[in-house]
Amino acid sequence: MRWFILAILFIARTCMALEFQMLGALMPFARLDLNSDYAAMGQLMGLFMLPGIVMALPAGMLSSRFGLKRLAVFSLLLLAGGSALFSVSHDYGTALAGRLLGGAGNAVLSVLVSAMVAEWFRDRELSTALSIVFISWQFGLAVALALFPAIAEAASWRWACHLTTLVCLTVAVLVGLTYRSPSGTVVARRSMPSLRLILRRQSILPTLAGIIWTAYNVGQVIFLTYAPALLASTGMSVTEASGTVSLTVWVTMATMPLGGLLTDRFRWPLLPVAVGSLGAAAAGTAFSLGAPPVASCIIAGLFLGLPAGGILALPARHADPADTAWSLGWFMTVFYILMTLIQMMAGLIRDRTGSDLVTVEFGCALLALVAIGLIPFELARRALRPSPAIAA
Repeated sequence: MRWFILAILFIARTCMALEFQMLGALMPFARLDLNSDYAAMGQLMGLFMLPGIVMALPAGMLSSRFGLKRLAVFSLLLLAGGSALFSVSHDYGTALAGRLLGGAGNAVLSVLVSAMVAEWFRDRELSTALSIVFISWQFGLAVALALFPAIAEAASWRWACHLTTLVCLTVAVLVGLTYRSPSGTVVARRSMPSLRLILRRQSILPTLAGIIWTAYNVGQVIFLTYAPALLASTGMSVTEASGTVSLTVWVTMATMPLGGLLTDRFRWPLLPVAVGSLGAAAAGTAFSLGAPPVASCIIAGLFLGLPAGGILALPARHADPADTAWSLGWFMTVFYILMTLIQMMAGLIRDRTGSDLVTVEFGCALLALVAIGLIPFELARRALRPSPAIAA
């Protein structure tokens, strides 16, 4: 039953990726229609994460009152509303409203999906399950890169948004009809955390994990967003360049379960995270410097899939079961704050330098930062480990 539930969560999380990368895939078309520069487009990319700053933390607490299923369906409806509003926008303000509405659904659903997976797989195979469900993000990014530009060229970029709306509505119905929590699950009502709780162990480690997760995600998002334009500058069409870069995502999906399996079974569970992030950064840098694009994208994907499950498991694995929702909410709050700021910074870098090459290399540097961030996390984990006397 739990693998069937994982399949449902996979489909639900795909909607998040479609909605997020919708703008990245359609940027060459939407930018001209909305009469905006790259800095404004970077803001729309980054501000999609803005609602998570205020919504991720209470999302797990709200699930105790309203139930995981109801809140998940509501989140998918917000995603559908966001893409629908963005599809009818003719100015920056309306486009921003659509991105914020979809971002609100994304913020809540991201916490819920992680909590649902932890609920079903906490006792075993947590990293493997999380890495599998996270493939949905890569799958959604790849579909958006490969499909949406073709739709925009054949008809209009707005039709790609309409398709996203339809998918989100369909999946909302599917989740409402099929999802259930494990039998015997007891939901505890939790109040909002105090400042004293924020300063305790279950916030320090999720904060560091959130920084690592941000560097991993925003690094690959910047690469996937600006690498097609860099490749198109060599003479490729936008559609062909996007399809080539999407190879990174398709290969990543194949290696993600392997990364989760290695993390669950390996003696040094953080080693796949470090090796994967450094390897992906090196391959992305080679791509930007003129290495064969197909080979570079495939190699980047081979490495990029290894860290996901290990990073996602960090906040849940190092939290008490009763504090899982709080830990994941804090983890995602840190992620949304940094994801918003860094994506805006990427758009600003592109405008100031006028170079897709510099922007792509910025994304690769963030991927390398993942391995560096593991050092303070491990030091903090050891320092905060309860002493035998306290544990007794």
